[in-house]
Amino acid sequence: MIRRLPKAKICTLFVTHGCNLNCVYCFEKFKDPGKNMPLELAKKIIIEEVEKVKRSEVNDSLKIDLFGGEPLMNFPFIKDFTEWVLKSVDIPFIIYATTNGTLLDKEKQRWFREHKDDFVLVMSVDGDSGMQEANRGVLLEQLPVEFARELWPDQPLKMTISRHSIKTVSKGMISLVQKGYLVDARLAQGENWEREDAIHYRRELETIARFFIENPRYQPPSLFTKLHGNVLTAGTPVQYCGTGTNMTAYDVDGKAYPCHLFSPIVLGRDARGDLDKINFRDPAELTDPECAGCKLERVCPTCVGYNYFTRGNARTKDKSMCWLMLEEARVTSAFQINYYMQKKHALADEEILKLKASLKVHEITRDLDFGSELINHIVEH
Repeated sequence: MIRRLPKAKICTLFVTHGCNLNCVYCFEKFKDPGKNMPLELAKKIIIEEVEKVKRSEVNDSLKIDLFGGEPLMNFPFIKDFTEWVLKSVDIPFIIYATTNGTLLDKEKQRWFREHKDDFVLVMSVDGDSGMQEANRGVLLEQLPVEFARELWPDQPLKMTISRHSIKTVSKGMISLVQKGYLVDARLAQGENWEREDAIHYRRELETIARFFIENPRYQPPSLFTKLHGNVLTAGTPVQYCGTGTNMTAYDVDGKAYPCHLFSPIVLGRDARGDLDKINFRDPAELTDPECAGCKLERVCPTCVGYNYFTRGNARTKDKSMCWLMLEEARVTSAFQINYYMQKKHALADEEILKLKASLKVHEITRDLDFGSELINHIVEH
């Protein structure tokens, strides 16, 4: 069972800038296998982060996210760092790393098996072998996915949906689910999405929704069971992540950034001087003025890092995703209404809240369509 730390401060460490793959949607354009974080620097950062948690009125634990590139390219660091953390950190913690799985050989598997209670390895798997090859250049059969499920059975596989794989999302996700895997899927940011992609996306989402309604023994992915934004609250939409607030990303040289998307491996430069002008604690400062008045504003997520990376402004959303967000909201809200009403007499408080939000989203999206004057206005701008 993975330890849940709901009040954890997130500390991301770039352990390497190297990677052995080149995924079609990858945002890291400045990889360099020669750049690795020194162990002593990582220790210094963690000591400081632990002291911040001890002084915090919000956090009581630490989630350490070892990032790349592909973090397993610096496996000696991972081993030595983890052993040090186990001996030195005196607050609750968990260590995560997301891997493409291709370097997870028997030696590494033995080590992770010994440390499975304090380290979670998240596998990136984009569907069946065809989807994997299209997105990542490797086949599903080349990955030790079963090993990951054995050690961390409640940790979903991380599926990224690109334009290369969007037409077969249902096939890929359902095949993984039927093999007993949990799947956490999301659309790739930075793709040149088009209207026809939204049509494909809706069809695929509807197929997935029918599967889980007809097969209740399987656990639906978070894409279908998430709380729909801030649709039940008033005021400025709140942030969707802890960028610049509850999250700090440290590059291989120890320089701190609001999240990994603002780092030099992504931008090719040190943008901290520009970032200092952004108040990440003020949601109003991160709200896209072009989205004001849109009925989807409180449902549609935004990635301030990708906004800055692709458009030079942390608040400017990718309008090519409007169509896909509309279909996602429409299908997943309808799914939740159906799913939760089937067990309406035994709902937990969180499920009741999700049901209320889904009813509101269904009401909002019911009259919106591709021909909607409002949606056209947003996309044109």
